[in-house]
Amino acid sequence: MPHGGGAVVEDALAKTPSSAKDIVVEGLEKQFGDGPPVLRGIDLSVRRGETVALIGANGAGKSTLMRCLLHLVKPDAGEVVLFGVRLSRVRQRELRRVRNRVGFVFQRHNLVPRLSALANVLHGALGRSPFGALHRSLSPAALRDEAMACLERVGLAHLARQRADTLSCGQSQRVAIARALMQRPEMLLADEPVASLDPAAGEEVMDLFTSLARQEGLTLVFTTHNMRHALTYAQRIVGLRDGRIALDRPTTDGLDCELAPIFA
Repeated sequence: MPHGGGAVVEDALAKTPSSAKDIVVEGLEKQFGDGPPVLRGIDLSVRRGETVALIGANGAGKSTLMRCLLHLVKPDAGEVVLFGVRLSRVRQRELRRVRNRVGFVFQRHNLVPRLSALANVLHGALGRSPFGALHRSLSPAALRDEAMACLERVGLAHLARQRADTLSCGQSQRVAIARALMQRPEMLLADEPVASLDPAAGEEVMDLFTSLARQEGLTLVFTTHNMRHALTYAQRIVGLRDGRIALDRPTTDGLDCELAPIFA
């Protein structure tokens, strides 16, 4: 831990200015067991409000990198800095506070099947105050109103009381997005968010993701196998190949001919 303890962390957790970099990755490496390295010296930075597509073939290291960004998977070497906080230098409680500023949407949605859509969205508020202050300062009615507003934003307010296990895949992913919004995040990370959806539903969810991020000024990083989604929805494409960054360019550069080798 750096000198200064909680006071240093408290200062570091203050919201960063719009010109700051929300994500800085320095020399990140990860290997599982005796297998080949999954990440090999990754250097990457993402600015506040930027939308970045992370692309690559299966096994390229995309999902591992996404999880390393939140220390859900601990890197073997290198550093991750989120909102100016070096994650390797904070204790578990402070790490949770940093994570609570990030909404993470998974491919499999991770909803609680027997609960309603509304109840699943309400779970997004649990991490906003680790000591229960949230529930002391807001009434259950206020929390329900906020959760309903999040469902309204993803077009599912009419299904608020429907059980999660009766929803379609596209509807489930929208509920997962509403749950992430309930966190009041500053950043969204999405790992293959539309891989399990049909093309039409996938387009709708990607439209929703990017429009919400733009409206809220959120940083958005998503992984995808879909080159058209990367070109359409991202401002910048980062391509991984064999655990290394093989491409890092704005989507305005006309990248069609450069994307195919990333998936070879």
